[in-house]
Formats: sequence, structure tokens, C-alpha cells
Amino acid sequence: MSTIEKLKEDLKTYMKAKDMVSLNTVRGILNEINIREMKNIKINEEEVIKVLRSEAKKRKESIETFEKAGRTDLTEKELKELKIIEGYLPAEMSDEELTAKLKDVVASCEDKSFGVVMKASMAALKGAADGKRISAILKQILQ
Repeated sequence: MSTIEKLKEDLKTYMKAKDMVSLNTVRGILNEINIREMKNIKINEEEVIKVLRSEAKKRKESIETFEKAGRTDLTEKELKELKIIEGYLPAEMSDEELTAKLKDVVASCEDKSFGVVMKASMAALKGAADGKRISAILKQILQ
């Protein structure tokens, strides 16, 4: 079952269970996917994962902002939504696997400048890890 099919099935389940946090989270994800479809972006599994990662990133940023403002009620809501979104995301690579892949990418690049290597790494990994993790490990490798 593809991720989008799973999202649609879970939407029905959350409607029946009247789980409003999960329902609204999944609706938001499906809405983002529909917006991309309307922009004539081909929706495949990779594009769905991009949407999920984008939504997760938004939640993480919101959590950080709400924690600084002392809004524990909103922080808890965002944490619940983030946990739901992460349930649909594939598992990220371990640090050891990521380091090994990044070393291969660095070795294959002629220009060892950070920007060039980072761009090649993001293309090679295609969402298998968070950009911040990739950046941090690349900085260690390039030093």
C-alpha cells in the first residue's frame, strides 16, 4: 500500500474514531498533496515523502517557537501532530550509514567545496535523512 493510500485509509479511521488531532493532521497532509497536484506536480511516493518531511519541519519549527514563548498547550498539540506525521515517514538512516554514504559522495565530487558537496549529497540521498543532519556530518567530513 502506498503512503497516499494509507493516508486516505487512516483518514476514514480517524473520522470514525473522532480523533480530531489525527484527522486534522492527515487532512492537512492530503490538502498539501492536492495543492501540488493542482500545480501540475506529478504525485509519486517521493513527492508524498517530500510533503511529509515539509510538514514535519513546520511542526518542529513551531514547537521551537512555542517553547520559547512558554506556550506548553500549543507545544503539546504540535508534538502530537509531529508524532503522527513521523509515523508515515520512512525510517531515517543511522549516523554510521549516513557517514559512509556521505564519504562516498565526497569522494565522487571533484570540487570539495561545501555547497557543491551538499547539493550532490541531497540529490544522492533523496530524503533518506534530514538536511541538518547531512550538513552537520558533511562539515565533519570536510574538515
